[in-house]
Amino acid sequence: MRISTNMIYQNSGSQISDLQSSLNQTLQQVSAGRKILTPADDPIGSARALVITQAAAINDQYAVNRQDVQDNLGITSGVLGNVANILQSTKTSIISAGNGGLADSDRAAIATTLKANLASLVSLANSTDGTGNYLFSGFSTTTMPYAQTASGATYNGDQGQRYLQVDTARQLPLSAPGNQIFGNIRTSASQFNVQADPSNTGGATTAATIDAATAANLTGDNYTVTFDNTGNNFSVVNTTTGAAVALTDATTGAAITQPAPFVSGQGVKFDGMNVVVTGGPPSTAPAPGDKYTIQPGNQNIFETLTDAINALSAPTGNSAARKSLTAVLTQANNNIDASLNNVLTATAQVGSSLQEVDSLNNVGATTKIAYSQSLSSIQDLDYAKAITSLNQQQTTLQAAQQSFVKISALSLFNYIN
Repeated sequence: MRISTNMIYQNSGSQISDLQSSLNQTLQQVSAGRKILTPADDPIGSARALVITQAAAINDQYAVNRQDVQDNLGITSGVLGNVANILQSTKTSIISAGNGGLADSDRAAIATTLKANLASLVSLANSTDGTGNYLFSGFSTTTMPYAQTASGATYNGDQGQRYLQVDTARQLPLSAPGNQIFGNIRTSASQFNVQADPSNTGGATTAATIDAATAANLTGDNYTVTFDNTGNNFSVVNTTTGAAVALTDATTGAAITQPAPFVSGQGVKFDGMNVVVTGGPPSTAPAPGDKYTIQPGNQNIFETLTDAINALSAPTGNSAARKSLTAVLTQANNNIDASLNNVLTATAQVGSSLQEVDSLNNVGATTKIAYSQSLSSIQDLDYAKAITSLNQQQTTLQAAQQSFVKISALSLFNYIN
């Protein structure tokens, strides 16, 4: 077989080029510290590395979410702790206000303290997470949850509860809607809490329900039904605003001028409610001066404190006034207990979530290590083997280059010489 000079050059050049390419790739691998530089180096390994990298990125995002939840819940826990402290202090003041030896000026001083507590509670209910988002407004994070009013405070948020994904199959709440924490104080199983004044001597009963046709007119205020000195007529006053209300006959729809004549079982409508007083002679009839208070059956702590403040600010110059004050303070004490239960329940939920975040952080850290180890086994370079291969390739390349030099120098002229 005849070997031409051109073939020698082509074969030698191709071999040297391949050896140089292999050497360059090994040098790049050593420089990068990775054995897979392009998908072509290891298609299956590259695909596995891509899947693991994506999973690791998601795991890292869950870790960021958990930190956000932890920060948010930490702020919420602090706020709820302050709320519980204020409620405890308020409960102590309410109990002390029931001391029969206190003068009106003493009770007025307690009312001043309760006003400060009320303002503090409203401020805490409007707390933010440090980035301007309100903690207790549901989904409406840019809406201030509570606005203080003459009757307490109204909730302007929604019923939503925000969650954040903290693991593959786990979401944790960032906070709870304000009405779950500061509201939900059931004062009656019915729609309204109707109470007879402790000083009543008659036996009439009063019931209040929502009037479906005028439900949009509901105010959430407190009302008082008061009988005159004959017991034959009554008046209705919005005790939150101090204004008389417009009465309508529930049967005929005709306007009723106050004081309205008492007709047992005949309903009157006002502000979205239908109120019926029932009683007949002699034992169940209303007595002169009898009073009945009508409150929403579900209150919030702000309404409770406002009612207590108003009661403590009023003089107690007679037995009836003192009995009424005692009734208001008793209800306020019970409502504060219910509100404390709401706050403690929310605090327990926050604590449980924080504990779960700690557990998930441990799992996430372990998972991150596992992903790193898997990627390392696929991508990372074995430096001992790589350097050995590099030295071998360099030696082979040098040998090939020197061989080519010697072979290319062989010719008939050199032999003759």
